[in-house]
Parts: sequence; structure tokens; C-alpha cells
Amino acid sequence: MASDFARYIANLRQSLFDEQILDGRFVQLELLENDSEGFLEDACAEYFRDAAKILGLMVAELERPPYHIPTVESLFSRFKRSTTSIGAAKVTHQINRMKQNWKGGDFRACMIAFERIKRENEHLQFRLENYLKLRKQGPPVEIEDRPEYGYMDSDSE
Repeated sequence: MASDFARYIANLRQSLFDEQILDGRFVQLELLENDSEGFLEDACAEYFRDAAKILGLMVAELERPPYHIPTVESLFSRFKRSTTSIGAAKVTHQINRMKQNWKGGDFRACMIAFERIKRENEHLQFRLENYLKLRKQGPPVEIEDRPEYGYMDSDSE
């Protein structure tokens, strides 16, 4: 039965890569867990605290044109660094789309991308917290450091 649970956790983890929610950077964080127990949970918790703060600042900046361009671009960069560091592939992809729309002056598309960023981040949080909680409850799971990764098409939503 323990092996069934371990297999379930491994499949849950692989689905995060198959669905392109996470990328290889997350694997690196998992491998660091071997050196410091609780590292992964702490890194994820820190990411979600930081993400909430940045998203709140972005909402405040984007709700009142004219936009202060240096501030908005600084928030884009800060959030992208944060999402990249944890391996949040879909969120990072949407940040890139928003930045492209921003640079192109398409603020309507920019706002649509921003709503997608918020949704993807909420989905990431739900899925990742579920995975980490189950992982903690089960027997030690051997981390596959080379999971199969989904291909992120530039036009995918």
C-alpha cells in the first residue's frame, strides 16, 4: 500500500511537469531538500508570500492610468525573477506575454494577461501545496531529477 501511495505522489509530481506548471528549476529545489529538511516547503511559502505582495503592488499600479512605467517594469522583473527561481513555468510564460503586450502598448491585452497571471498563480499554489502536503504524509519518495517536461508552445494558454 505504501508503494501505491508513493506511486500516486510520483504521478502527481509528474503531472506538474506534464501540464507545464513547473520546470526543471523546481527539480533543483527538490534536490536541495536532501541537504536541508523543510527547504522546499520554506522556499515555496516564501515564493507565495512574495507573489502576493508583488501582485498587490501590480494591481495598485495598473488600476490607475497613467502608469508609472519604471515602477510597473520593475514589478514585472521582480515577479519574473521570483517565478523563475521556483520553476513556475506557466506563471513565467504569462509574465512574458504581459511584458510583450506592455512593450507593444496593448494595455487591454496586458490586463488580460495579468488576469491570467493571477489565475495561474492561484492554480500553482493549490497544486503545489497539495503535492507538498501529500509528499510529507507519505513515505520518502525518491526524486527523479530528470522528469519528462511538457513543451511550452509560445501560443499556449
